[in-house]
Amino acid sequence: MNAELKPDNHDVKSTELSQRHDVVRALLEEDQLVAFKQRTRFGRRKFSPGLKVLLWALRIYVVGMLIIVIIQIVRTLR
Repeated sequence: MNAELKPDNHDVKSTELSQRHDVVRALLEEDQLVAFKQRTRFGRRKFSPGLKVLLWALRIYVVGMLIIVIIQIVRTLR
């Protein structure tokens, strides 16, 4: 394997790496491109417990507000 292609070669500039990345992506066939994109996708982010509680509170609030709006619409139509 060439020394240029090793990922641990520290003397390669980041712009060169991004250009190589674009060239490789351009040369891939459609099914290979799909597989490449799936590998390079970001995974699920780990949320702290406080953030999880906040998100659930916001979900509950939105559902509660939807219920209130639906009740008001029903009362207005009567």
